[in-house]
Formats: sequence, structure tokens, C-alpha cells
Amino acid sequence: MNRIRIVVALSALSLVACPEKKTEPVKATALEVKDAGKPTPPPPPPVALARADKECAAPIDPGPASELKFGERVGKVDGARLIFADKDADGALVLGVLGPINEDSGENLVALKKYVKFFGDEKVDAIVVTGDVGEKASGITRVLKELGPTKVPVLVVIGNGECRADFTDGVAAAAAGFPNIVNLTQIREVQFPELTLLSLPGYHDGEYLKCKTGCLYLPSTVEEVVREAKSATTPVALIAHGPPHGNGNQALDFANAGGNVGDEAIAKAITEGKIAFGFFSNIKEAGARAVKEPAGTTLVKEGEASATLYLNPGPADSTVGWDMNDGTKAIGLAATFTLKDGQGTWKSLRLKPPTAAEKAEAKKLAPSAADEK
Repeated sequence: MNRIRIVVALSALSLVACPEKKTEPVKATALEVKDAGKPTPPPPPPVALARADKECAAPIDPGPASELKFGERVGKVDGARLIFADKDADGALVLGVLGPINEDSGENLVALKKYVKFFGDEKVDAIVVTGDVGEKASGITRVLKELGPTKVPVLVVIGNGECRADFTDGVAAAAAGFPNIVNLTQIREVQFPELTLLSLPGYHDGEYLKCKTGCLYLPSTVEEVVREAKSATTPVALIAHGPPHGNGNQALDFANAGGNVGDEAIAKAITEGKIAFGFFSNIKEAGARAVKEPAGTTLVKEGEASATLYLNPGPADSTVGWDMNDGTKAIGLAATFTLKDGQGTWKSLRLKPPTAAEKAEAKKLAPSAADEK
């Protein structure tokens, strides 16, 4: 008991003997006193993203104004934008869509004549060529000259197979005779009253460029597309050679040897920019189909109207046969896309095997030694 009292007493004494220690105020340094009252400096500006080469993807900026005539239709050029003011008389915008043509073989020139007839029968307002037009400038020119007489805008984007100089020169040579041929590496945005088309030229993976001077698009090119899509006053369609990254064997990017090989950046851009429609063709075997979402899990049947529709027309090249993911064999494919009342539909053309007369014609149209230079 006495021990307890002693401990308590000592504890009380220790509380009295140890008063609270005062904290001395921290004095400001001379530098802090000097900077007192000054506004906080702004953070450094973000580092600018690298830009694609202008020959591959011109920036979508205002520029010199001019006019282009497409038959009876006039388009106004403002920098990298081509603008059509007049609405289509029947209220529907119809586009012909071609996938890889690859070369100017006689077989392909015969096939192109059939595609032109198909597009004429469908009364297309423009033709979209989604890359891999040809291997050389002369071949690209020969291919596009088959489309020029349609007099509608022929909108051509570079793929992963062309060298940039060959593409530029080949398109320019064709456009010299047919001004309705439009290079989508330089005209990046085509505005119709019903639809805005945005191009993403080139390819996302340099490993698959077939030419050392091919076109590789960069994150800044994709961001530019998203920016323009967000500011568009009409529904938007994206034109690119490579498809968005998908999910499963229904997707537009499903390669039978590699699975889903599309670009995740395109899939993200479609979502962020609320891009309702798109045309992509690089994965040939995944063609002749359309899907409702970038992931490609829901097919859109031919003639079925959909508020979102992403189309792979399939290979236009008819030089060789193609084993398609749907189990069919293709020897030349094309498609149309129709937009009416905000809904998209599509239609496919599958060429039949050539007749003896068509084979003879193909031999006559084969490129000469002079064409090969």
C-alpha cells in the first residue's frame, strides 16, 4: 500500500516538474520573404507530340481557299478541308467503298470496270479507296484512271503498302487528267451536308510498312481526328487502312494467322470522338462484313439500318483468290455505304470468275514494260 502511494506521488511530481515545452516559430528564409505575395508561376506547357510527315498526313488546319469541280458539283477547299454545301437531292448519301487493289494487273483493271458499273447503278455520290492502291506510281495512276471517269469525288488514302513518293506522284498524275481524284493525305476532312469524312492515312505499326518510306501515323494524327470528330456538326465516318482492335473472330481485324491485330488507338478514337461510321480494309480475310461496334462482336447484315456501322469491304484485288473468314472464296469485292436519316446500311458486290472474253481483255490491259518503270 505504501509503495502504491509513493509511485502516485512521484508520478504527480513528474507532471509538475516537466512543464510543456514551447515551440519556437520557424523563421522565413530571406528568399521566402522576397517572394512573398508573388503569384505562383504557371506549370510548364505540355511537351508537343511529334507530328507525322506532311506528305503522309497534312495537319487539319485552315489554309488557302480554292474550288474543285466534280461534274456538276462544286467543292470548296479550305486548307486540308473539302466542303460540299448542297444536300443530296434524294436525301441519301451513297458512297462506293474499295479495299486493297494492290496492283494494276489486267485482271484488276477488268474488275475496276465492274466496280465502276456497280457504283453507277447504285448512284454513288463519292468513291472511297481505303489504301494499298498499287506498288508503283505508274500503277497507282493506272488504277485511279479507271475510277476518274465517274466524275464523283474519288477519295484515296494511303495504306501500308505504298511508298509515300510513289503514292503522291501516282495520285497527282491521275488527278491531272481527272481533278475529281482527291489525295486524302492532303485533304484530311471532307464535309458533306449529311456526313463528315475524316482520314487517318498510313498505318500504326512500322514493322508492317512494305516500304521504308511508307507512312506511319502517330498519336498526334489520331488526336487530330478525335478533335475534328468532336467539333463536327454532322455524323462522322473514319477512313483508315487498318481497322480498330477488335474482339473475336467476327471483328474486322481478325487475321486467320494472328487473331485480332487492329489498332487500339483507333478503337479508342472512335469511342472518344463518338465516330459513328468507318471504312477499314487491311485485313483482307475479315472483309465483306460490317459490325456495330469497334470491337466487332455484333454483325450488321446487308441492308440492315444501324446508327453505328463499321465496314470492311474486302479486297478489291481480283488477281488471286482470297479465303475469307466467312468460309467463302473471293475474287474481287466492293461495297456501298448509304446514310439516310442518320442510319447507315451497306451492300456488297462479289465478282464472279472471269469469262474467257474477260481473260482475253485482261491480257490486253496488262501493264507494259514502260508502265512498269
